[in-house]
Amino acid sequence: MPRITEGDQNLSVERAHWQSASPTNHTLHRDTELYYHQVLSTPCLDQIVRAEGPYIYTVSERRLLDFHGNSVHQLGFGHPNVIRAIEEQMRSLPYCTRRYTNDSAVELAERLVAHAPGDLCDHARVLLCPSGSAAVGIALKIARACTGRHKTIAFHDSFHGATLDAASLSGQNLFHRGMGPMMPGVMHAQPPAYPQCTSCTNACCSNTCAVPIEELLDQHDVAAVIAEPIRATTVRLAPMSYWRRIRKACDATGTLLIFDEIPTGLGRSGTLWATEHTGVTPDLMVIGKGLGGGIFPQAAVVGRSELNDTGPTPVRELALGHYTHEKSPVGAAAAIATLDTIISERLVQRSHELGRAWRNRYADEFNSMHCVRDLRQVGLMLAIELEDADHADRAMYECLRKGVSYKVGGGNTLVLFPPINIEQRLLDGATRVILDAIVATA
Repeated sequence: MPRITEGDQNLSVERAHWQSASPTNHTLHRDTELYYHQVLSTPCLDQIVRAEGPYIYTVSERRLLDFHGNSVHQLGFGHPNVIRAIEEQMRSLPYCTRRYTNDSAVELAERLVAHAPGDLCDHARVLLCPSGSAAVGIALKIARACTGRHKTIAFHDSFHGATLDAASLSGQNLFHRGMGPMMPGVMHAQPPAYPQCTSCTNACCSNTCAVPIEELLDQHDVAAVIAEPIRATTVRLAPMSYWRRIRKACDATGTLLIFDEIPTGLGRSGTLWATEHTGVTPDLMVIGKGLGGGIFPQAAVVGRSELNDTGPTPVRELALGHYTHEKSPVGAAAAIATLDTIISERLVQRSHELGRAWRNRYADEFNSMHCVRDLRQVGLMLAIELEDADHADRAMYECLRKGVSYKVGGGNTLVLFPPINIEQRLLDGATRVILDAIVATA
C-alpha cells in the first residue's frame, strides 16, 4: 500500500505502539466494532470527553493542545459567542423548512457578500449548505451551467472533499483507490513548483509553472479551474505572478476560477481569506469548516452575481443546492457569531502578527536542524517539513505523549493550525515541545 500523504494514518507502526501502551477503553472498542474502518479515522486514536478553547481532553486523562482541529476551530472549541448565538436561535427558530427563508440566513449572506474578497463584495450571491464537499459540488454545478461545459482542471496532490464529485477533483490516490471510474471531465495538472516559486516574482511562474494550465485552457472546453489559494496540507503558497497568469487565461477562455477556502479562510492565513494572498479574485469561492465556529456544520458558496443569469442553462432555473438544511437558521447564527468575533476581536491581524513573530523567533532553531528541510508560515498556518516521513510520524506521537496534537501532511510535514486566538505562551510552549520531539525522535 502506498504511503498516505493527506494525513496521519492509523496503520503505522507508531500507531500500533500508541495503542498497545494505551489503557483498555470500552468505548474505543465499541467504536472499532461498530464503524467501518477508515485509514484516517476508525480505529480511532483516543476518546475525547471534553473540548474547551484550544484544548481537548481524553478519557485517558490527556489534555492536548489541539493544533489540528480539522481546521474548524479558528475560535477554539465552545466559544461563548457562538454557543450563545446557537442557543438563542434554537429557542426561536431551530429549523427552516425549504421554500422559506429566515433572518439569520439572510443576515449571514449579507455578511459573506460584504466581506468577500476583491470586487466580489460589490456584486455577489450566496448559497448555503451543510458541508464543504457539498459546497464544492454546488460550485461545479454553477460552472457547468454557466459555461455549458463539463471539464474541470484541478491539481495533483490537492484535496477538495471526500464525496465522489469532490474526491474526483482531489488529486490524491488515497481518495481514488478502489473507486473505479471517477467523475468524467476532470484533468489534473502539476501544481506550481513551490520550492522554486516561493521567492520568485515572475521568472519561474511566468515561464514554466502556469504553462500546463494555459495549454489545457487553450482548448476552450473547460468549465472551471479549482484550486486551493494556499495548499493547506503542506502550507505552500505560489506567488501572485502565477495566479495572475491563471486568472488571465481563465478570462481569455471563458473559464471560471474557483478557490477552495474551506480549510484556509476566516483569518487563518493572516488575511480574512487566503485568496487575498494571490492578488486575484475568483469567480466562485467555497467556504466551510470553521464557518460554523467549531460547533455546527456550515458551508457556503460565494460567487459573482451575474452567474445567476449566465449561460445556456441559467442557474436560476436549476436546483443547485436542494439540501434539507440549505438555510439552517442555527448554522447561520453560528456563522454570524464566528465572523463577528473574528472581526471585532481583530483576530485576522493577530493571526498575521503572531504567525510572523513565531517564524522570526524559531526559524533559526528549526533551520539549524539537519533533519528539517523547510519551515513555512502564512498567518497561523505553520509547517515544519522534515527529511523523513517515518521521523515525522515518530515526532507526532512523541508530541501527543507530551500534550500537543497536530496533523502530518504531505507524508513528512508537521502542520500546525492553532486557533487564531491562541495565547502567545501556549504557542511558545507547544513549539518547544515540537522542537524537543524532533530531536528526541531523530
